[in-house]
Amino acid sequence: MSRICGEVAAQLPAYVDRSLSRGRRRLVGLHLRRCAACQAEFARERAVAEGLLALAAPAGTPPDGLLDTLLDQAAHPGVKGRAAVPARGALSGARPALSVALLVAGAAAGTGIGYAGWRGARTVRGRLAR
Repeated sequence: MSRICGEVAAQLPAYVDRSLSRGRRRLVGLHLRRCAACQAEFARERAVAEGLLALAAPAGTPPDGLLDTLLDQAAHPGVKGRAAVPARGALSGARPALSVALLVAGAAAGTGIGYAGWRGARTVRGRLAR
């Protein structure tokens, strides 16, 4: 990419949204007529600008009955709605505090069992070494 192409590429966003001064706009336009690489870059820049305009445009009106359908689904969630409720706890329908207590108790029991196994193995090894 030549130095001129780099300067033109830097001016393309302003060229696309027509915020360049008349003189610079004319120079960029002259270069674009002669340079295929800058023409391709200009096409990409214009496509990006059109895409952004499309995103900014209002989406239109929602379909009739959408609000009633959503309110009905919220009032009667069904099996999928009940299964996908976030932050219910580890047990279905349990309170988060109860779930935490059960998890802590399980961790403590697992640690105790692990320690007892380690201690027992150490004792057996000690007796076998004698």
